[in-house]
Amino acid sequence: MKILHIHTSMSGGGIEAIICALLNEVVERHDVTLATIFASKASDVFENKLDRRVKRLSLGKVKPGFSITEIFQIYRLIKTSSYDVVHIHGFFYYYAMSVLLLHRKVKFFYTIHSDAVMENSPWDKRFLWLKKWCFKKRLIKPITISPASKDSFTKLYGTDSMLICNGVSKPTITTTENPLGQYKITPSTKIFIHAGRINEAKNQIVLCQSFTKLIKNGYDAVLLIAGGNQDDSIMQQMQPFFCDRIIYLGERSDIPILFNFADAMCLPSIWEGLPVTLLEALAVGCIPICSPVGGIVNVIKHGYNGLLSDDSSKEQYYKRLKEYMRLSDEEIIKMKNNCKESFAPYDIKQTAAQYELVYGN
Repeated sequence: MKILHIHTSMSGGGIEAIICALLNEVVERHDVTLATIFASKASDVFENKLDRRVKRLSLGKVKPGFSITEIFQIYRLIKTSSYDVVHIHGFFYYYAMSVLLLHRKVKFFYTIHSDAVMENSPWDKRFLWLKKWCFKKRLIKPITISPASKDSFTKLYGTDSMLICNGVSKPTITTTENPLGQYKITPSTKIFIHAGRINEAKNQIVLCQSFTKLIKNGYDAVLLIAGGNQDDSIMQQMQPFFCDRIIYLGERSDIPILFNFADAMCLPSIWEGLPVTLLEALAVGCIPICSPVGGIVNVIKHGYNGLLSDDSSKEQYYKRLKEYMRLSDEEIIKMKNNCKESFAPYDIKQTAAQYELVYGN
């Protein structure tokens, strides 16, 4: 098959991570092209992680915000090429004209990477009536990434979707040198990692508040925050919390390695789809401490392969941080092993096989 994926960019993030992993797997058997709407930048984390066999195109958009130019560029790209499958990721308004005019020529797929309501951009909301119609008429085939995401889709759009859970590659850790050793205050310091863009969904202010309370109550722990700054106002509110025990690392390309050497991962999100960082943590046995939102509840069983707070508030999240700090060494070892076992259904090879199956039907 000749397959085209289109996304805004390949900067660091969960959507970009799953696209990269999926393309790298599918290109083993098919002709795969990735088109990005925005011009590539040297800082795009997943641009350099793509397999060399993945063909790449860019529409060259530079300025953020709505522009009708890209709508016509995407239409021309699809119309003048002979793709069997066009797979798009969010921002439906970019593709609406192509779907309406070319759906008889090409199979269109659309992955909803988050809660169905929250994944809609402001411009998507203006075209929501058209988006609903295209899904119901199957001009474009929707794919959801977790049972919770699937339920939210059915509730919003009044129609069904295909369920293909996110997957990641199990990392091969070749280094034995701990890159997190420099952050330990004492030999017993527990290192927590939060990986995610600075934005409302990830709830980083509550994370900082909860962790500050943990530190003030005498627990020997350090929180490392890794992710690009997507919201300056949130970053400004976070900065007063930064200290020798709450450290912002910026955007990183080595998240699986950091998880491998960390004690636990933190994710107090307000909404989610099925976080790639959660799967990356499970793959290496890094214990997740999460809020009960989106597909997280389909993966984590409290006390077995992670800890789930009752909600996304700072009080409840602090409660789970404190619970982790009180676990015995034996309990931690058992939970880490359970994490690794829980990863099995989320290997990218299984995810890719399911996508290839629906592409061919």
